[in-house]
Amino acid sequence: MKSSTIALTELRSRIVSANFYPFKPGQIVGPRLPYVHIFIYITAGAGIMKIGEEAWPSEQGDLFYIAPGVPHQFIAKQEDPMVHASIYVDLISPSTPKLKGDTQLNVNDASRYDPSLCATRVEYSEGFVIPVHTRLPHNAVWMEPFFSVIETYFNQSLGNDLLLRSHFESFLVRYIQHTLKPQNTFYDPRIVKMLEWLEETDTSSANVTEWAERLGISTAYLYELFRKQTGTSPQTYLLECKLDKAKAYLRETNMPVTEIAYRLGFSSLHYFARLFSKYVQETATQYRQRFRGFG
Repeated sequence: MKSSTIALTELRSRIVSANFYPFKPGQIVGPRLPYVHIFIYITAGAGIMKIGEEAWPSEQGDLFYIAPGVPHQFIAKQEDPMVHASIYVDLISPSTPKLKGDTQLNVNDASRYDPSLCATRVEYSEGFVIPVHTRLPHNAVWMEPFFSVIETYFNQSLGNDLLLRSHFESFLVRYIQHTLKPQNTFYDPRIVKMLEWLEETDTSSANVTEWAERLGISTAYLYELFRKQTGTSPQTYLLECKLDKAKAYLRETNMPVTEIAYRLGFSSLHYFARLFSKYVQETATQYRQRFRGFG
């Protein structure tokens, strides 16, 4: 397997594929071997990720890195199959002849794997190592360039490949900075209590002034504490709680989508549908059919 030691500033990334993939309930993909570097973020649902000799329970917020030639396997949860966002990249292009849009970026049969097509594995002269698995803070803002790669991947405009490189390297640098920074695992009990309240019922409110009064702190300080320990705002956290409840209703009941939206306090079906599609990367009807059709 080819390998090279470079400084971070010597990256010459080239995106060869990027997409969202919703797994079917209980679906198993792999084991397989990749020809390029893969970054996978779980955007919804849950399952198991096997990479090399290790396995991790995976759920929303998990980010995985798979180096070229490393065997990996996906096992989607039956009750709530995961959706992942993935980026396939040659980090020091052109170290592989694989081009953008190549549909043979993984091989399921190890005997058919061709090392000459494999991208170069990378070690960094600064001494850091990109972890295979990282649990990211809730709604990390610095993940936005990662999703920008996927959103603009199919754009054929002049210079788009340079734009993809810019988005990806912006994400990668911030990700590396995150992994090198000591993580604060302490949770303020007031925020823990608030999270329990927000998750408790369908009719929970994100009235921050009301929560601040309950907790005996100022609204500004509540915002600061909440964002520091969850990575997002109370409003965004509550919205995602409601969308997770919507997923459960779609999987476990025959309740019409309109009734689900009303029960969870959305102002209109259109507003609910737009937010759900953005959050899960498919419509509510498609989500229900994916579960019911293959359960």
